[in-house]
Amino acid sequence: MSSSGSLLFSINNEGKVYALSTSGSCWREFMYLGLEFKTLSAVPHYLWAVGGDRQIYLHVHGLEIPIRVKEESYENERWLPLEGFSGRLLPTDRYHFSSQDGTVDKSIDRIRLPSMAWQWEGDWQLELTLDGQPLDHDGWSYAVDFPAQFGPVKQWKSCVRRRKWIRYRKFSAMNSWCAIAPLHKDPTQEPFIDVCIGGNQIPYAAPGTLSVWAITAHGRVMYRAGVGTTSPEGLKWINVSIPPNCDIKQISVGPTGLVWAMLWTGRAIIRKGITKDCPTGEAWLEVKSPSETKLSVMSVGYNAVWAVSSDTRVWFRKGIDGNMAGNSETAAMGSGWLEITGNMINISVGINDQVFAIGESDKCIYWRSGITPSELTGKRWRMVQANMQLSRTSSSASVISSASNAKHHSLSMLSENTPELKSNIKLHNSWEESHSAPIEHTLPIKPPKEILPKNNTIIDNIDLTGKSYETTLKNPRAWSPVRSVGSVVGMEAQPDSDSSVFDVDSGMYFDEEVSQTAWGTCDTTWSFVEAGACSIDPMQIPHWFTDSYNVHNSDLTAKWRLQILDCLKNRNTYQDVDLSNYGVAIEEKGWTRSCEARLVTTNNSIEDCILSLYWHALENTGTLSVFQPDGTIKFILNLGEVTSVISSSEPGCPRVNLSTPRQNNENIKVQFISEMEQEEWLSVLVDIISQINGLSSKPSENSVWAVTSSGDVLNWDLMPMRQNPEENELHSKEFQVFGKYALSGFTTNLYNNFPPGSIFKITGSLNDEIKRFHVNLQGPEIKKQRHKIETEVTEIALHFNVRFDESTVVCNTKMFGNWGVEERHPLPLAPGQEFSITIHCNNQGFKITVNDKIYCFYEHRLSPESITSASVQGPLKLYTMVYSTTNIIIDPDEMIWRMMGGYLRKVECCQNGITWGISHDHRVWVYTGGWGGGALKGLGGNEGINSMTDTQTYCVYENQRWNPLSGYTSTGLPTDRYMWSDITGKHKRTREHTKLINRHWHWISEWMIDYNTPGGVDSDGWQYATDFPAPYHGKKIFTDCVRRRRWYRKAQIITEGPWIRAGSTALLDISLWNNDDEVLVWAVTIGGDAIYRTCVTTASPTGNHWEHVKNPQTLIAISTSNYIVWAVGRKGELYYREGICKENPGGTNWKLIEAPKYNYPFSHKTSVGAKFVSLNANAAWVLLSNGAIAIRTDISQAQQDGKQWKYLTDCDMLFKDVSSIEQEVWAVSTDGHLHRRLGVTAENPIGTSWQRVLSSSLVHVSARGSSL
Repeated sequence: MSSSGSLLFSINNEGKVYALSTSGSCWREFMYLGLEFKTLSAVPHYLWAVGGDRQIYLHVHGLEIPIRVKEESYENERWLPLEGFSGRLLPTDRYHFSSQDGTVDKSIDRIRLPSMAWQWEGDWQLELTLDGQPLDHDGWSYAVDFPAQFGPVKQWKSCVRRRKWIRYRKFSAMNSWCAIAPLHKDPTQEPFIDVCIGGNQIPYAAPGTLSVWAITAHGRVMYRAGVGTTSPEGLKWINVSIPPNCDIKQISVGPTGLVWAMLWTGRAIIRKGITKDCPTGEAWLEVKSPSETKLSVMSVGYNAVWAVSSDTRVWFRKGIDGNMAGNSETAAMGSGWLEITGNMINISVGINDQVFAIGESDKCIYWRSGITPSELTGKRWRMVQANMQLSRTSSSASVISSASNAKHHSLSMLSENTPELKSNIKLHNSWEESHSAPIEHTLPIKPPKEILPKNNTIIDNIDLTGKSYETTLKNPRAWSPVRSVGSVVGMEAQPDSDSSVFDVDSGMYFDEEVSQTAWGTCDTTWSFVEAGACSIDPMQIPHWFTDSYNVHNSDLTAKWRLQILDCLKNRNTYQDVDLSNYGVAIEEKGWTRSCEARLVTTNNSIEDCILSLYWHALENTGTLSVFQPDGTIKFILNLGEVTSVISSSEPGCPRVNLSTPRQNNENIKVQFISEMEQEEWLSVLVDIISQINGLSSKPSENSVWAVTSSGDVLNWDLMPMRQNPEENELHSKEFQVFGKYALSGFTTNLYNNFPPGSIFKITGSLNDEIKRFHVNLQGPEIKKQRHKIETEVTEIALHFNVRFDESTVVCNTKMFGNWGVEERHPLPLAPGQEFSITIHCNNQGFKITVNDKIYCFYEHRLSPESITSASVQGPLKLYTMVYSTTNIIIDPDEMIWRMMGGYLRKVECCQNGITWGISHDHRVWVYTGGWGGGALKGLGGNEGINSMTDTQTYCVYENQRWNPLSGYTSTGLPTDRYMWSDITGKHKRTREHTKLINRHWHWISEWMIDYNTPGGVDSDGWQYATDFPAPYHGKKIFTDCVRRRRWYRKAQIITEGPWIRAGSTALLDISLWNNDDEVLVWAVTIGGDAIYRTCVTTASPTGNHWEHVKNPQTLIAISTSNYIVWAVGRKGELYYREGICKENPGGTNWKLIEAPKYNYPFSHKTSVGAKFVSLNANAAWVLLSNGAIAIRTDISQAQQDGKQWKYLTDCDMLFKDVSSIEQEVWAVSTDGHLHRRLGVTAENPIGTSWQRVLSSSLVHVSARGSSL
């Protein structure tokens, strides 16, 4: 649910702040610290307020990852003839300590904390890597001169050098009120009367931008400069001039930065020209109030402005366009007022333009239901009715004992099971140690006592999926600095001793002598509501409403109704009917379904056809018949041979892809007339094929997960294959070879290699005129480049050659392309004879039996683990061929890939069944165990199926070439790329022709210029280069002949699937590994930080919360196994984390790993960095940035970085994803096909060859639950 972590804030008539979570149903009171609040304004995680002392306070909450900022300074030195390298630089040089480009003086001793809300994390440290390459212990990099290219090696011409110092600072005022410095030393000189925050979606602005505006008692408008997600309190106040005779009483800023201000006279003024480059705007515009009334309160949303007039009427402003408001006066001002029914005294517009208001008469909070992008005024008001946390110090608690309150006459107590407080930390001492600042105006706090559990019996709304609000609001006893000067904050306490506004509804931690709280329903008088951080999902609204839509109909259980039903049931019981003389009215044979469709052939041509599906549930069989338009049969497909059904739709072309590897190597693509029909057929086919193969429940722990390019999640479950018949503890597979003539040779894969204990048996009959035949147990085909690239089997572990022309049998081995010494044996067979040959493998060699008699023994010269296939060639006819081995035989043609439901970018699993996923918008999901949702409807029932959303960004590039006469134009050379293209320039892409894939997607933005394109851009978004596709840069120079800029547009999908949100932190990558029930979950945030999840178990797969791990470099990928963690840096470097154990799950520090050095046999690039890593018990499979794979071997607890790099030389295939655990390695090639690595053992960790498993359009695989 997209709104799982969002909060609605409100203030009651006593000035106390409450929060209501969209995933909960109870108001939570912010701990009262002696300070009332007048007004609030919020965006997700950031709450600004005006206190009773008329000063401004900030509250940062709900962030699972701490706010960390890296300060960096470059130390520059120049080589002098007598002194060597020295800090004495030339007058024209940069500063001794400077920014990266040398233009800013950044002396280390002058870099200080912005305020007391920050703490340093450690001392200044040297960065010891340069573009992923290690530097010496002093960290110097060298160059000819400033600002030339710096490198790690000192040369004879290196005249300058520099090194980079870094230090992190952390925002330590999390989860407590922080006082913002007043305008004057005397805070009473100019108090504040209002504050608002927004601007988190200003068009084209850098991510993390925020906008804070305030009003002082003197009528001045103030803008807070420098506010962002990494600088929550900002830098300073800037005065924004206002027109004369304008006395402002309230101000509101929307997500796009649009600012409306309310005058005491009831009129409104609007700030025009607010853009990313001009956040304070250019001028003010006036908007008249509705006729015959004056406005008193208003609130700005994305495409809406709502207001309440002094006579409590509600007004909606038409024509607001937030995206264009910075450039268009009409879009900022709107076109007119529209009155909305209802009488309110306060109003607030939240995320997605959802509206909350406070009723005039009852002072209750109402939500405007039915608001959509196409209907911004909504349909009706619905009252928010949620339980209330009552404090005995609050006057509202008197409602409990009031007999006159007939509406809520009972107090529904909830469970209050409170664990013993484990920390007796003294807040005063800890404050002084961590902040080195005196404490003033703190509340007296008693030492916490041992808390005994309360035995209340009524339990309501227990959340079994983990925390309903992911990060607790820490330490409500933290003091609030009333009338203080400067940023002074409360401290963070230990999680075990925290009380929380945001715990699950079913229990609350409290200290009897401090909070004395209870739960109940009561009438509360609200004075203010703030919805800026509240995200309501219209498809799955919170449990806040008990109006007529949810009222139980008592007539259903009325006595008269039950009597009538009983009479109807019993009306035929008095007579027995003899049915023996009646025929069967309906024979249960099966059902059919037909439709017109099109068949997409291999060359993408389209043929009209008619599909006819037949299904017999009792016999568990089905067929799909494909007819020509004239009714003649094209082919009939047995659905039992279909291994996967996935959606392969393109815009305007709803398609389904069926894999039938046993019949045809090419997939069958069917295009339907409409999206509705495609979804119905997709659902029916997935259901039938799952029934045929007995797949209807939750997959086992040993599953392999994959994700297609269209976002569909696939699962292959190993458990049905474990049910193969076992004979003498061997697993057998019989190949269909009866009647095959082997003159030209017959080769079959041995999927588990041929380890000791394996048996290979063939039977057949020899030709009467046979001269020779042979049986080979051989390795993979190797590509060799001579005058052209050819394939050759260079390793044959056993060559059994029967030579009738020489009356002998030759046994031999081929190693590295060369034959060894022959072993000869007498001839056991005669031409024209039927025969059987059985080869047993043991630790010493091969025992060969001919016609059930032991014939010979051949000692191993090559490891039998290198055998990947068996080959028979000669003039003979085969009868049977059986392959037996000690492990389960995995035939790709028998792997059934079930579509599970949901829409994700990647999935990661581990060996106890816990499965996590990441969507395209980097949100985290956990598998619930269900099946279905979306196009699959409720195939496995609706249990565990939840609403899901995802957002994708579509990009097109506008390319231009410089012309001496007309400057840059869209007219290129004939050899140029398309003037509107994708990033490669090879495919034409235009904004007008960019279409959404299906009806579940909708646009959520217009086309916009991307000002954050890598490489930098100018003020209009252009990047320049000497030619296509040379490196691009943001500043034009005289040699630049071409330029480009990126346009983007965002689309959102609304669907369902068996997934539930886990936390609110956006992730790039995630890795799971389990040791029995203990699960290690490590991840990389979208900001490049390493984190790990606590308390993840099979009983609580979502875990508790994220713990942050300091890392010196920005990371992009991570993997964990056996208490070892590897990570990939942004520049392709590899790190491992030292010191991880059960007692210290976060480890101690990061260490750099030797980079792989790979000489590619087929002319690929040589210097490439890592892109992704998958770690198993003794090796790390590393995907390089050019798609090749390197393997780091001999990894252990003693040597966590391994010993040496090995490379795959058996093929030139390139990959885009890899997943490994134990001896299982799976990978997705760049063409989207899924492969499994054969022959991986502890002795041979790189395996022998790749086996294609699924021919489809895949982007990701996770085999980390597989244990074969």
